[in-house]
Amino acid sequence: MGTAVGIGIVLLVLVCAMIQRVVGLGLGMIMAPFAVIMIGAHEGVMLVNFLGGATPLLMLPRIWRDIEWRKVAWIGLAAVAIMPAAAWVSVISPSGPLYVVVAVLVLISVIVSVVLNRIQAVVGDDSRTAQVLTGIGAGAGTVLGGVGGPAVTVYAVLSRWSILKMVATLQPLWILISFVSFFSKWAMDDGQMPDLAWWVWAACLVAIGAGLALGESVQHRVSEDAMRRFVIGLALLGSLLALFTGVRQMLG
Repeated sequence: MGTAVGIGIVLLVLVCAMIQRVVGLGLGMIMAPFAVIMIGAHEGVMLVNFLGGATPLLMLPRIWRDIEWRKVAWIGLAAVAIMPAAAWVSVISPSGPLYVVVAVLVLISVIVSVVLNRIQAVVGDDSRTAQVLTGIGAGAGTVLGGVGGPAVTVYAVLSRWSILKMVATLQPLWILISFVSFFSKWAMDDGQMPDLAWWVWAACLVAIGAGLALGESVQHRVSEDAMRRFVIGLALLGSLLALFTGVRQMLG
């Protein structure tokens, strides 16, 4: 990978870590479509899976007391149950369709975020059925496209999940889901790790710490609506780029 690509990945990680600290998710939803464009579909998803587990690890000490562990258990176990089958599909799939999968998952999350915010439908905050379905969607989406956000977004909006509790509870979930996805695909096909220079990996870890610090500093200064529009805009741009690349590969 070239130096320009490496720098681009580091900057992307910085922005995504900041957003993750503010709204609880975003690393996969925003980073995945750009990462698959920059370094390839399989490698991009693997990178997102790895960083998606590493980033919330650094957040845990500050949000531990607000984590809702029952939701972690129900959503997390359902996600883990579906992931081996999804990992097998991911490993045998050509890169073109994976670009499209990433793009479609992100586009769905954008549409759902906008539409559901405008309706009054509500599911019970402790609905086990809703949590299991959320886990299945998050697990499959993370493995196939590095994007577990769409399913979680639907649940968060319909259950009127408290932002503070959601941000905290999602972090151990992302650790579990991201690392299980990463190691599942690693075990099935160990040739899919991104070929990044050592300094890129090191700089990504620094960028995670810096991004989380920046996110914490702006968390109470930026309105949720402004951050939501920013996330949606970046996610939409990245997903359209990934969709274009995937369709071009499939037709070419």
